[in-house]
Amino acid sequence: MISGALMLICADLLVIGLMMFIVWIVAIGIKNGGIVDVAWALGFTVSAALYAVLGHAGNGRQWAIILMVVLWSLRLAWHLGVRFKRWYPEEDPRYTALREKMGSFADEKMLLVFLWQGAILVLMTAPMAVAVADSQSEFTHLQFLAIIIWFVALCGESIADYQLSRFSRDPQNKGRTCQQGLWRYSRHPNYFFEWLGAVAFFVYAAGSPYGLATVVCPLVYLHILINVSGVKPAEEHSIQARGDYAEYMKSTSVFVPWFRRN
Repeated sequence: MISGALMLICADLLVIGLMMFIVWIVAIGIKNGGIVDVAWALGFTVSAALYAVLGHAGNGRQWAIILMVVLWSLRLAWHLGVRFKRWYPEEDPRYTALREKMGSFADEKMLLVFLWQGAILVLMTAPMAVAVADSQSEFTHLQFLAIIIWFVALCGESIADYQLSRFSRDPQNKGRTCQQGLWRYSRHPNYFFEWLGAVAFFVYAAGSPYGLATVVCPLVYLHILINVSGVKPAEEHSIQARGDYAEYMKSTSVFVPWFRRN
């Protein structure tokens, strides 16, 4: 069974690597690295399709996690696609800052960034590979628990994205920090629920042989979201761009939604 999961992951690594190379070429052509975020989200659907075909998915337990990943992927891709279209041709500040840090040959170096994001994508789909490679068809309590966690994560991230998008579209809120809805209880509720989705995929796979090993996936993703490409660069940009963000930081939880501090 473990050999079957490894085969799926290795095949996915090749396909996603090729996809990210093509996206890098497109990004150079349109002079905007932000397109990789949309591609990254869609990549989960690509991985799910690959696992369904190569893994010969044939029972409800296999198809359930495939459907979970696809729905999560398409919702996120739609949201990021709408945001990219609204900002274009302006580039996401994170990629602009990254390009400036790279200095000379920034376009060439960005290929490594894109491939690195592809590798993270493959890591995140490892629980799906393990679950699909398991031919057991009977659902357990772990799968039902995972579906509940996934549903909460999907709804939470959708609500957080909608609340921020609605706030940002109002011209009167330019230069201000969104402190409405979920954003009143967490500075990054979208990232928290995105991570919770990764936890759901791990829990789903935990009932399969070697599934517990995929705990590394949500743990690594948590580190990336907080310290690498999520919270840290977003906070650095927000402090510079919004005059009320420093006070917001003093009163509001950074990641996990929680009661505000006085």
